[in-house]
Amino acid sequence: MRKVSTLMLRAAAMTLGLGLATAGLAHGSMKPKHGGVVAMSGETLVELVRGPKGVSVYVSEEDEPLASSGMSGKLVITAGAKKREAPLRAAAGNRFDAPGLKLASGNKVAVVLLNKATQARSLVSFTIK
Repeated sequence: MRKVSTLMLRAAAMTLGLGLATAGLAHGSMKPKHGGVVAMSGETLVELVRGPKGVSVYVSEEDEPLASSGMSGKLVITAGAKKREAPLRAAAGNRFDAPGLKLASGNKVAVVLLNKATQARSLVSFTIK
């Protein structure tokens, strides 16, 4: 009887361990794929990338790219007491661009996205380092 109980406990522990490992992966990877910084809003992962030609934003859900053509977006940049907005242009795949935009260290940046079909909004914020 004791041998059966031990086997059952081991099986239950292994099942629980597998369940916890799977739960940790449910939302996809939080690693940047384009050299930027990432944040989540619900199920939506947003990566903000600063480059020499401006700012790009990549959007995905559970590691699957979301087409930028189905969304509109903007950046709200706060520097001290000053606030400004920059529109995001849908680009190829899951990318949005804000050409020519420069972000300085210390800026707070909110990425605001709107799904055109469902009107669902996603908002994530970053502090530029």
